[in-house]
Amino acid sequence: MAAPDPSLRAPRDPELGFPPPGEVLRRLRTHKGMSLRQVAAECGLSVSFLAALERGETDIALERLGRLAKVFDHDVGSFLGFSRGPATPSVFPREKQEILERAPGVVYRVLRSPELGYQMVTGDFAPHSGFTEDLQHEGSDLITVTRGTLVARYNGADHELRTGDCIQWSAGRPHSFRNDTAEPAQMVVVLFSSLY
Repeated sequence: MAAPDPSLRAPRDPELGFPPPGEVLRRLRTHKGMSLRQVAAECGLSVSFLAALERGETDIALERLGRLAKVFDHDVGSFLGFSRGPATPSVFPREKQEILERAPGVVYRVLRSPELGYQMVTGDFAPHSGFTEDLQHEGSDLITVTRGTLVARYNGADHELRTGDCIQWSAGRPHSFRNDTAEPAQMVVVLFSSLY
């Protein structure tokens, strides 16, 4: 079968103000590791139609777009990027969050939210625990202490943070955390890059 003539594709009009639905479909489908056949089975549209949509060779009616968006837990608006996330809330049960032991006495729980482009980490620090080496990574971090007192070391300088205190930095410089007290401490970090 000959490849379709690219000149027959519908022209992309940037003035429409939304991304081509086929590009969104390909991105979300790839992210979830789904085949076109799996998506088709869930939304009731044909594999050939979805393949043509991904290639930009056809358009999609609003009702069909709604059925397609639902496969990825979106409504039409969030599927096309008019809102930052799905129309229904996403619940991340504590027991399903990934647990990482970052250092002796330091336990991280990682929450990934790929469609929003950031990660959130809860860090629990036992008394007198901390990192044994500095971290450095891309992006920036926003940290708040939710319990106890932590020392945030950034680029060689210590910053004592108590419950409710926040600190933000460029994560490319050396940084670490420690709990110098005899009480447990906890922090919540928003990572504006994918680290875990």
